[in-house]
Amino acid sequence: MIGISVEIVPYARRFRRDLLALVDDPSVWLHIHLDWHSVEEWIAHPNVPIYLALHHRRVIGAIAATPPQSGAAWLRLIALRTDVPPSDVFAVLWRALRLRLIGLGSAEVAALALHTWVGDQLAEQGFTQVEEIITLRRRGYDVPATPRPELHIRHADWREAPLAAAIDRAAFLPIWALDEASVRQAARAAASFTLAEHAGRTLGYQITTLHSESIHLARLAVLPEAQGSGVGGALLSELLSSFIERGVLAASVNTQASNLRSRRLYERYGFVHSGMDIPCWRKGLA
Repeated sequence: MIGISVEIVPYARRFRRDLLALVDDPSVWLHIHLDWHSVEEWIAHPNVPIYLALHHRRVIGAIAATPPQSGAAWLRLIALRTDVPPSDVFAVLWRALRLRLIGLGSAEVAALALHTWVGDQLAEQGFTQVEEIITLRRRGYDVPATPRPELHIRHADWREAPLAAAIDRAAFLPIWALDEASVRQAARAAASFTLAEHAGRTLGYQITTLHSESIHLARLAVLPEAQGSGVGGALLSELLSSFIERGVLAASVNTQASNLRSRRLYERYGFVHSGMDIPCWRKGLA
């Protein structure tokens, strides 16, 4: 039981400055997994469930999640001051967020343990480690020829995010699928956003970011009925070749350790496991 008086309140704009100061404090335990969003962008979204812990009107903790999509949500932000019992503060923040997510129709919630303390806190609240996200890397000039030369790979822009998001929802389980807003934000930040088309139908897409002299394949999704037919390979061949022509030889990608089809695809294109693994934790919500 927490030994100090703590008030849990939903985030409101009047707390904006205090919350930003909390996440900017180097002494705070901080977990941020906002993909292509900044903290300011994230907290400005009206539908994001965010709760704050106050002690004598001082913000001592915060927690935020995605709005549930198809019954699944992600913990995206945790901030805990360490001059108060952080485990106790997290427990009461999680209790409030959990009830809110249930009210919004979420049946499960997941989180990436980017830091050891995150996994420790999640374990205390009944989360279970269910997966690892692994990083694969490659470098070089050699790229396998496209397995589907008849496919049309064309560049897209952020206005086509709804089309890509529909492919994403079809390709992945709800906990892994991106919503339309996330795809749109990713497309806006992308160095490459391409679609694979055949006979007037879009079969898959990829979004890639550029970081100095390396690219990161942030998303690749193919419709279930087209998976295993070379669509992913065609997207990869075009992507890697186009950046190699520009002198960018290094590339990285993340995928689930259990996604063997995805791993085999990337390995055929010269990607190797880097050893940088991130535990993924999950909890069902009653």
